[in-house]
Amino acid sequence: MKKIYKVLLIEPDLQLGKTIIEWLKGKAEVVHITDNRAAKKYAMLKEWDLVITDVNFSEVNDLHITQMVKKANPSIAILIIAENIKVDFILTAMKYHADGLFFKPLDKKEFVKRVLQLAAESKNKKAKNNKVILAIGAHPDDVEFGCGGTLARLKSEGCDINILTLSLGGFGGDPQIRKKEAQKAAQLLGANLFLGDFYDTKIDNGIETIQFIESIINKVKPTHVYTHSIFDNHQDHRSTYQAAVIAARSVPNFFCYLSPSSTVDFRPNIFINIDKFIDKKQNMIAAYTSQKDIRQYLQPDMIKATARYWGRFNNFALIEPMEIIKEAL
Repeated sequence: MKKIYKVLLIEPDLQLGKTIIEWLKGKAEVVHITDNRAAKKYAMLKEWDLVITDVNFSEVNDLHITQMVKKANPSIAILIIAENIKVDFILTAMKYHADGLFFKPLDKKEFVKRVLQLAAESKNKKAKNNKVILAIGAHPDDVEFGCGGTLARLKSEGCDINILTLSLGGFGGDPQIRKKEAQKAAQLLGANLFLGDFYDTKIDNGIETIQFIESIINKVKPTHVYTHSIFDNHQDHRSTYQAAVIAARSVPNFFCYLSPSSTVDFRPNIFINIDKFIDKKQNMIAAYTSQKDIRQYLQPDMIKATARYWGRFNNFALIEPMEIIKEAL
């Protein structure tokens, strides 16, 4: 079966655009854009295997598009179609990491060959670099408090985000309400949510918990796991860590996040900048309407103050601290 690549074609010339689409029929799914506003919008998406650009508007040109695409995802390939051979243009295109340059008129055979080559290389790079995240919490809102900003940052980078919550938090509120709140928070993040039915305050680190976490790991195949630290006063949090570290023994990257009940023995050695994602984190936590007014640590000012405190370890940014249990280099 042939691979179908996702290609963005930015081509104001309707006839040339139609010709290129016909050449790539059956080989690529082509989205054809003709105006500058749409060009800028679509260029910043992360889904493309290849972007073909042939624009010279006053507001945006091929070099602008190249910068936008590479900023969104450096693995996406860029192919520029140009009218004239200008040395300064070629040098600038190379500086901005354009992957290919074709001059008009286009040769069908060579053009299609190069398009498929670049799209295949891009797809392989993205697959290799793709991170699959699994954040594990004992109760609803644990993950959002501990690593919500980090998850939002990873989501913005194109990572696949999954949240596993082991209990519905029945000891701290109505489990059905908390379930709906967890679903809303996950939706705000754009994450897949998995919910267990372990009893709140009685989660243990035994085989049942390990096997349940393993079943989710086998399903989502994470490259990175985030969960509670062992240095925590809450017994559910400690048990979740102990079960997760066994269940995730084959996962190459494993990190532990801060909880309101973390002890002074919690000693982070990585400090993740969430300056651009603090609002997203607070919005996710605000989804827990049944909890935020009775849990002082979920108040917006406390969330920001906590992030600000840890900023002393990383240029006074807003920070989520983590313990690295293992990390692939």
